[in-house]
Amino acid sequence: MASWTARRSPRLGRFGQLVLLWVLVELWILNIADLLLTRYSLWLGFAKESNGVMDYFFRSGTVPAVAFKIGIVTIGTLLLWRLRHYRTALFAAALLTGVFAAVVVYQALWVLSF
Repeated sequence: MASWTARRSPRLGRFGQLVLLWVLVELWILNIADLLLTRYSLWLGFAKESNGVMDYFFRSGTVPAVAFKIGIVTIGTLLLWRLRHYRTALFAAALLTGVFAAVVVYQALWVLSF
């Protein structure tokens, strides 16, 4: 039977940690872009927020929505950074960044179509 240490996620070197840092920065920037595009679409009346949690915060006002959205992603990126020694953190950050990038591209194309 393999020991617990053999089953852990392989460790990231310094270059991998630098890549993780850049991916997390991109994730945070894409989160801001998502927030701005969503707010703009809602302001124009083109869209309805389909995420129940964010819909609650947007109905409460722009400031609570911004605080929640920026806060939750900031906490998530900080947690992933704390796990920066593991490849799993880089994989998770890359996956989340890819999802946010797809959402932002979709929103931008949708807004530009009007």
